[in-house]
This record gives sequence, C-alpha cells and structure tokens, in this order.
Amino acid sequence: MPQIIDTPVDVELSADGDPRAFIWNRFEHTIIGQPQAVFTRTSWWENARTPARIDTELWRVDASRGDEEQHRYDLRRDVDGSWVLALDWG
Repeated sequence: MPQIIDTPVDVELSADGDPRAFIWNRFEHTIIGQPQAVFTRTSWWENARTPARIDTELWRVDASRGDEEQHRYDLRRDVDGSWVLALDWG
C-alpha cells in the first residue's frame, strides 16, 4: 500500500526533461533506470470552474538515497511547474 507524502520537492531534470534526482527531507534521491511518465485525466466536468489543464503529469520513478535500498515514488508536476512527491510505494 503506498504512503501518501504530498510534499513539495526540488527536482533535477535531464537534458530530455525527465526527472534525474529529487531532494526530500534535505537528502538527494537519485533516480535509477528510466522514469515512467503517467498522465491522469481530471474530471473537469465535476468542478465548478474550468481547470488550467485537464491532465495531471505524474512520473513513477525508482530512486535511492545514497547506498540505501531503492524505493518507488510518484512525482507530480503541477500546473505552475512546481514538483510534489505524491506517493512512496516502499
């Protein structure tokens, strides 16, 4: 069962625009392997206003802090370009 984190993080991007690393709780987590982009559709018709975009950009990544065991995480890029660590899959 994933743990909801929902915390803003700083994300370092590769030249291709994919996440390479992120800072969480003052520690850098290096992404291992290829991150997977996932887009989820917002139910815009259920909201009272029209959203800035209808898709939520998520990146499923495997990352580790130093020599620790890797974990799977979901990073979300919000409309304003900021990043949020959404889930820790363990």
